[in-house]
Amino acid sequence: MDAKALAAAIIIIIIIAGAAAYVAMKGKGTTTTTSSQTTSGAQTSSTAGGTAGGKTATVKIGALLPLTGDLGSFGKSNEYAIEMAANDLNKYLAEHNAGFQVKIVVVDTETNPTKALQQFDTLYSQGIRFFIGPMSSAELSQIVSAIQQGKKAVVISQSSTAPSLAIKDTVFRFPPPDNLQGKVLAKLYKDDGKKYVIIAYRNDDWGKGLANAISGYAKQEGINVYKMIPYDPKAANFDNLVQSIATAVQDLEKQGVPDSQIGVEIIGFDEVGSILKSANSYDVLKKVQWYGSDGTALSQSILQNPDAVAFAEAVNWKNTVTFSLTNKTKPVYCALEKKLGYPPDPYSLIAYDAVWVMGLAIQKAGGPKATPDQVANAIWSVVQTYQGVTGKIVLNQYGDRKVSDYGIFVIKTVNGHPQWVLYEIYKYQTDSFQKVNGNPLQCS
Repeated sequence: MDAKALAAAIIIIIIIAGAAAYVAMKGKGTTTTTSSQTTSGAQTSSTAGGTAGGKTATVKIGALLPLTGDLGSFGKSNEYAIEMAANDLNKYLAEHNAGFQVKIVVVDTETNPTKALQQFDTLYSQGIRFFIGPMSSAELSQIVSAIQQGKKAVVISQSSTAPSLAIKDTVFRFPPPDNLQGKVLAKLYKDDGKKYVIIAYRNDDWGKGLANAISGYAKQEGINVYKMIPYDPKAANFDNLVQSIATAVQDLEKQGVPDSQIGVEIIGFDEVGSILKSANSYDVLKKVQWYGSDGTALSQSILQNPDAVAFAEAVNWKNTVTFSLTNKTKPVYCALEKKLGYPPDPYSLIAYDAVWVMGLAIQKAGGPKATPDQVANAIWSVVQTYQGVTGKIVLNQYGDRKVSDYGIFVIKTVNGHPQWVLYEIYKYQTDSFQKVNGNPLQCS
């Protein structure tokens, strides 16, 4: 090789080596990203040095929560639980090279069915197809209608229980429908020696559904449903409602029914605090046992009403709510209590599980490109093995939780501060109530 050819060869080698070094340095020190929208609303990013195949993605999950309105006292607890679950889930997804992460998009439904639908539509228009919430059945019914009209989406509600929404669709409900709660309340009345019950209920789909469920089971237990009184939750005051309840109690007394055999069931949300406040001025209403439901159990709003608290303690107001304990419950419960400054409601724990199940279903269905139908189908498979903070999730044919234990909570003033206390637990397997000694969820 002559000198000129040798020189040319050396130059070519230097150029090639320099190019290789540049490419290597580029791979180590910089990142190139491109994004594309998928059918699931996920933003897919191509990142050098990322997960398997060089792909990472963000799948958005809409959280339809009542940060204000009649369930406003529950919204913040549920928001924290959902965000905590997303953080924990994302760690799991990263460790298992899932290729995507989830991002929660929280919106306020104001506990208003119309607003809930508007928020759903807004998030849907942004490409979001997976949702947690809404909490109330009246709100969820609007979302169900939208899905039936052709909007493909997967929804997991952590607290909707109206029997009327037990239909086959891509909407899942992780508490049991109120058929079971109605049975539990009727059995509670019987165990407490009640022969007559007066039911006052919020006049919406949920309130009517639970009232009818209670009425049916109460009759099976030999209990006379003396009167059913619907009320408008948006009424300026509840004086007429409370007067009607008092009149019904007095009528039973006139018939010779002992006060110990009379029960009053109040089915509502945070507005029940105002009802209890009004009832506190009636001595006759303090002589009979009062009951509540999952719409009021652990309501922080009611604890802020001194007159409502005084009445609740005077009548040992018992509230039922789905409630399960596993070895995973306490760590999540106590982490939420520390962040909130007060005990979280059981539906917050269900919301935590809902995020996990949704995320695992997305993973099982193929990741960010999975369609809503594929994810909905995957949920049925995921719950077969998933063990969460609320125990095993067994679904019925409609995608609703089939069975559950129930906690019975009452309000007690402890060290000068009113708080919710777990009074007893209904065990589904034995169909019986167990008194609670101490607080199984006491956080240090």
